[in-house]
Amino acid sequence: MSQHISSERVLLSTSEAMRMSGLSREHIQRLLREGHIEGIKPGHDWLVYEDSLKAFLAQPRKPGPKGPRKKSSKSASEEKSANERA
Repeated sequence: MSQHISSERVLLSTSEAMRMSGLSREHIQRLLREGHIEGIKPGHDWLVYEDSLKAFLAQPRKPGPKGPRKKSSKSASEEKSANERA
C-alpha cells in the first residue's frame, strides 16, 4: 500500500516497487543505497519515492546481462608458457 508522507511525493514499499519495475528486491535496495533512486528507510524496510523510481526506469539502459569475461588468446598463451616454465 503506497503512503503519502508529504503532500507531493508518493512512497512505495519495495514490494510495490518490484511489481512496478520488474527489478528484484536486492537490486532496488542497491539502487537506493547507491543513490540512483530516492527513498527513505524509517526502520528495517525501504520505502521508494514513486517519482524517483519512474525517472530511473525512463533512463535508457544497455541491453543484455553482463556475462563472465573471456580471457584473450594472448593472455591465455602467456599463462600457459608461464605454467610450463614453473
